[in-house]
Amino acid sequence: MEESSIYSDIPENHSFILNQLQEKLLSFGLERKLDVKIINDIKNINMIEDPLTICSREFPNLNLEKLMNIKNMKEQGFLIISMNSTLLIKAECLQGLFYATQTLIQALNSHQNKLIIDQFIIIDYPLLQIRGISDDISRGQAPTIQNLKKFVQVLSHFKINQYYLVYMQDMFQFKNHDEIGKGRGAYSKEEIKELVEFASERFVEIIPIFQIIGHWENILHNEKYWKYGEFPASNSLNLANDEIYDLLNEMIAELSEVFTSKYFHMAADESWDVGKGASKNYISNIGKGEAYIRHYKKVYAIAKKHGYEKIIIYHDILYKYEEVLKHLPKDMIVMYWNYNLKDKHPIIDTIRKYKFPVLVCPSIWDYNRIFPTITNFEKNISNLVTFGYSKGIEGVVTSSWGDYKNKELRENRIFGFIYSAEASWNPKNPINLLNFWQGAFFHLFGNEHNEILGIFNKIRIFQDKKKLLVKPTFYYNHFFSHPYNKNTKKYKKNIKSSQFDKLIKELDTMIQICEDSGRNLQENQLLIQSLIFILKHMRFYCIKRINSKKLVKFSAKRSKSKYKSIIIEEIKNIRDELKNLLEEYEQLWMRMAKPNGFNSIKQQYLWLMQFYEEKIQDLKKSLDWKDSNIPSESIYAKETRSKSPNTNFFKQNVKIEEEIQSAYIQVIGGTFCEVYINESFIGNVITRHTLNYVVLENNIQLFDIKADLQRGDNTIILKNTDYIGGMGMVNLYGEIKFNSGEIYQIKTDKSWVASKDRSQGWKKVKSFGKPPKLTGGLNYPDFEKGLHSKENSNVASFNTIFSRTPSKLRWLVILLIKIFNRYDILE
Repeated sequence: MEESSIYSDIPENHSFILNQLQEKLLSFGLERKLDVKIINDIKNINMIEDPLTICSREFPNLNLEKLMNIKNMKEQGFLIISMNSTLLIKAECLQGLFYATQTLIQALNSHQNKLIIDQFIIIDYPLLQIRGISDDISRGQAPTIQNLKKFVQVLSHFKINQYYLVYMQDMFQFKNHDEIGKGRGAYSKEEIKELVEFASERFVEIIPIFQIIGHWENILHNEKYWKYGEFPASNSLNLANDEIYDLLNEMIAELSEVFTSKYFHMAADESWDVGKGASKNYISNIGKGEAYIRHYKKVYAIAKKHGYEKIIIYHDILYKYEEVLKHLPKDMIVMYWNYNLKDKHPIIDTIRKYKFPVLVCPSIWDYNRIFPTITNFEKNISNLVTFGYSKGIEGVVTSSWGDYKNKELRENRIFGFIYSAEASWNPKNPINLLNFWQGAFFHLFGNEHNEILGIFNKIRIFQDKKKLLVKPTFYYNHFFSHPYNKNTKKYKKNIKSSQFDKLIKELDTMIQICEDSGRNLQENQLLIQSLIFILKHMRFYCIKRINSKKLVKFSAKRSKSKYKSIIIEEIKNIRDELKNLLEEYEQLWMRMAKPNGFNSIKQQYLWLMQFYEEKIQDLKKSLDWKDSNIPSESIYAKETRSKSPNTNFFKQNVKIEEEIQSAYIQVIGGTFCEVYINESFIGNVITRHTLNYVVLENNIQLFDIKADLQRGDNTIILKNTDYIGGMGMVNLYGEIKFNSGEIYQIKTDKSWVASKDRSQGWKKVKSFGKPPKLTGGLNYPDFEKGLHSKENSNVASFNTIFSRTPSKLRWLVILLIKIFNRYDILE
């Protein structure tokens, strides 16, 4: 091949296409770059036959003229002919030429020599114009620009052509809003420009998903922005406030300076809080559908004003309102998202009936789980793409989500994204899973692909057969739960660990295979190391559950010292293994993401290490089990009927007769809770169930109240306003440490009283009991270090579930919680 030359008519400003090909050839062993000769017309080269003439001769029954005039063929298709030591590539557009070089690279890579190519003719083009992915960069794990560029590089090789960043309204450094995205790795204009330029050389458009109404919690949590929302930390903007359009206009204008694609995604999904607060009267007067269409059209006009030609919107709100479907601009592209496994989606028919272009959006099923659920993402992607194609969709944008602080290593998203690329290139033909994964792993891992694919398939079996004995979305809650949370027979029965000893041995073997294969890899070392990490993570999970089950009802006082020593050594090993796991996790995180967001997850590991250390010390002292949960109860005021917003006052008196050394309280609210000590405002707590980072990070608040207490009688009042129609539970735990060394606990329980209006009578509160009832486990906070109780992702779930349950069925929700409590299900 060294004697070969490249004849090309590629314009000089697009020479990067050939440069990338040349770099790949060098990596395959070519000693030097091939000479490139620029020509105006291939016909001027002697002894080279026109590619179309060759195709006509080889495929006499093919209507070549019709084929070459297909829109996607002209814009993204290509023709490759390998014959008689000559390789011909023809494409009408540069994007098609780029895809031809990617196919050529795959053909060369598949050959043992890698610089030898067989004879063939390939005529190929995508059946769908848009083949994209959406990458959640906003929920805690913000990838570095280098990592994003690597994703673009890999996915462009598999012919992905759109890359959406979710959500840019709070992950961009806006000029006049420096607190938006602060401390979370928000991207600068320079970073986005660098990414856009890199992606453009791979024919990938970088497109912002910018929420225009819902998912604004991260911004609206900040008091400076409360006026724009329905209520503090609302999910939704206040549609009755025209000032929101000045803000949206300013933000979209800044984005348009760096996001230069003609596409703009205005999202508008899951706007749960519209009409629940500041806009309640406005919505009541004109109707929710009318309010939505007015808003959508205003923001549509703003985006158009700033140069965006194609505006995308999610389907899940708009399709419910006929006035929206009728009056939404018909050039808006509706993105239908659905992550179920069904093969029919009638809502697409409804949207198509109103003549909207449609994109479909499946998922790689990676949200809130240790590893993407393989079989489910295959079915979700294939079924939705196939059905969508039959209905004339424009394309596919497959999503990844980082719910609950995005603990998952983002590197593992690659597998699902590559599968989506295959499904969206040719949705007519069902994917042969065996052949596809063989090919994909070969191009990712080279000669080691069979061994690593075997591991991947083992993980699939673990998932399909539920070998970890836990629902994937509950995995992290169990992983980080206190290992000795309860001491009951029911709890012991609920800890599932059957066959875990056998599973640990399987995982040990899998880890060894991956480590051996990784030593020989030339590329994608980070991907194999991420695989190894999740295997170790699952292994630790099994060890943890076995140990937890073993120590339920274990008595240090009654056990022989020799057996107790064995148990102590076992826990030490578990603690040390967890420490190693955390160190490995941190190293991997820092290689793919910005440091922002890591410490919050790291603290979960540190709490778990502390729980093991505390158990070791208790066993050494022959102390039996003690309750790790705070004693404060989740209390609420009984209502004859629920309405929104709903305000209740909760009160407790505290008498102090000694000098105070320190005094702290920890408060969990029921949407929005204001804290008063002796009539002085101390602060507020916003507690909501959400998928978004800032609210999750601040659901529990600590307050230093030493300066607000006095000798004698003290009054604590919690003013809780539930804006969402829930029960508005509150939970307060505090410690007053006196100079004498005595510690007095303040805790919500049935001794507290509640009132709708402080001028009216105070009544006894109702209680759901102390953790883990209702909230899940809440260990004692470390007030001195400023660390609140370790909570799980469902700490505020009940209030949201209750608020969205029809009034007639709310008794059933309460009953289910009581059953969970009775059978020790919650950890």
